[in-house]
Amino acid sequence: MRIHTVNFGDLDVAPDTVIIFDDGLPGFPQLRRFVILEMEDIKPLHYLQALPDDDTPAIALYLINPFLVDSSYEFRLTDSDMATIKSANSVELIIYAVVTIPADPREATLNLMAPIVINEKDRRGRQVILHDSKYSVKHPLLSNAGQDLENPGQDGDGETAGQQDENAEND
Repeated sequence: MRIHTVNFGDLDVAPDTVIIFDDGLPGFPQLRRFVILEMEDIKPLHYLQALPDDDTPAIALYLINPFLVDSSYEFRLTDSDMATIKSANSVELIIYAVVTIPADPREATLNLMAPIVINEKDRRGRQVILHDSKYSVKHPLLSNAGQDLENPGQDGDGETAGQQDENAEND
């Protein structure tokens, strides 16, 4: 299927790569279909690209595997969260954090309080709001991640989702 992006022009994406967010994203409830774009020149970042209808915006958000920035990152998914993304097993999940890059990229932040959780098998996603969390919506991207981002010790594709599970505890 052919999609139009603001950042990359027209692209072909396989229909089986579409991820459905039943509730949309906070601030964009009307956007329910997305794809993850992996571009070599922005790794370890990815784009979460909306597949808009004619009357909705064509937004794209930067994403990163949060474990590259904070290897101790953990949170608990509720039964409702797991049901929404049609998953019974956290091993099949990919976790991302939304990255905000201001005019000075050294001040980039990521939102650890609201991770994006994707069931890779069933192609369902949800942005989970971690109420009463120790995490911030503006965690510095480069605070202690410089070495990890230069030499990631894990796959930058979110494959480390197994580091957290629904029984992980928030400190």
